[in-house]
Parts: sequence; C-alpha cells; structure tokens
Amino acid sequence: MGLGKRIAVFAFAVAAISSACNMPPEQQVMKEASMFRKHSQYQKAIESYRKALEIDPELVEAHLGIGLCQIELEQFDEAKKIFLELIERHPEVEQAHFRLGQLYLNEKKYESAVTSFRKALSLNNRYADSHYHLGLSYGALKQYDKAISEFSATVQIDPNYLDAYFNMGNLYTRQKKYDKAIEAYGKLLNKKPDHLIALYLTGDAYYALGRYKDAERMFQKTLDVNFGFTAAQMALKKVQEKLKEQPGA
Repeated sequence: MGLGKRIAVFAFAVAAISSACNMPPEQQVMKEASMFRKHSQYQKAIESYRKALEIDPELVEAHLGIGLCQIELEQFDEAKKIFLELIERHPEVEQAHFRLGQLYLNEKKYESAVTSFRKALSLNNRYADSHYHLGLSYGALKQYDKAISEFSATVQIDPNYLDAYFNMGNLYTRQKKYDKAIEAYGKLLNKKPDHLIALYLTGDAYYALGRYKDAERMFQKTLDVNFGFTAAQMALKKVQEKLKEQPGA
C-alpha cells in the first residue's frame, strides 16, 4: 500500500474513533448490542441492552431489543413480560404490540393475538407482517373471510409476500371456492413457478371442479418439480383414469 493510501486509511480510522468517542454513551452501548445481535450472540446483546437502560431507562429500542433476543433464545415468557411492560409505559410503540401478537399466536391464544395485531395496525396500517399475522389469527379462529381480507391487504402492501397468496388459496379451498383458490395459487406461481405444494393444490382444485385436463397438467408440473412426490403420482393416476372414462377418450 502506498504512503498516500496508508495516510487515508489512518485518517479514516482516526475519524471513526473520534466519532465513537463523541457518541452519547447509551448510543455506544446500543451499537455494541446491535453488533452482538447481528452475529446471533443474543445473551451478550441482552447484557448490552440492559447497560443502555441503566443509562436511559426509557430507551424504547433497548426494551424491544431485549424482547427480540429473548424470542430468539426461546425465552417466550420473559419476552412477553418485556413487551407488556413496554406497552404499559409506551402504548404508542407499534412493534411491541406486533411482537406480543406473535407470542400470543405461538401460544395459540388467537383472540389475544387478534387484539394485539389490530392495535399494531391502528398505529401503522402499512406494515404487511401485521396484516399477515392477523390473517393467520383469524384463520385459526375459522373466521375465513376476515383472514382472506387480511391476506389481501398483505399483498397490496407487498406483492411479493408469497405466503399470503398461499394461505388465501388454502382458505378458498376450505370454503370450496375452487376458482378463487386457483386464482390465488396462480398469483403465487407467477412469482415462484416451482412452488411444489401450490402446483399440487391447484391440480386438486381443478379436479374438484371436474376440469380433469387442467388437473392432469398441474399434477404433471408438480412431478416435473419433484417426481418422487407420492401424492402427486397418485393424483395423476386418478385423474388419468377419469379422463379415460370420458366419452371419446
């Protein structure tokens, strides 16, 4: 490295050190916590977040950080306590309601999850994950129309949210609205043509409508992706038998 480059690197390093020294102490600790969390060192991150809270007990991002790390460590009860305490002190923090909703959903406390996700959306209606998880909660409660509405809102915000299309298709299938199921799976397949289960379920929906040629085509596409998929092999055989029974076959 030439002298000019060495001087430039040294100057950059001095500037970085100077910047860190001028940073408020709680921000220095928060930066350290973020680094630990980025490298999946969650316990160390929690320790750093707690140091930040010793400096500023009202540091919302530190409370959130502890809760998120506890989720990664599967310390779900502790995380729930953090989010509940944060909501009590700062009810305006949308992410606290969202994360609490995720914990309720994980516990299968679906009504509580709905309440949390709806509160999160009242604070930020453009967060796709909140709509999606609210949809999952409604689906678990068998409130399928509400669930589909939330999945639809999800893809309006994020058209690449593939799981939302998939779940819409599944719920339409449960309602025996096979045309709409095919449409939902089709939107997913436009973005991910090799989605094995969407291909198979589209074939299943065509079969339910008596559209056996289309069903055969989708089951064959399924097997093109994974020839060892036994359910698709059996479905293809079944639909081909149906086609043989048709007049003029």
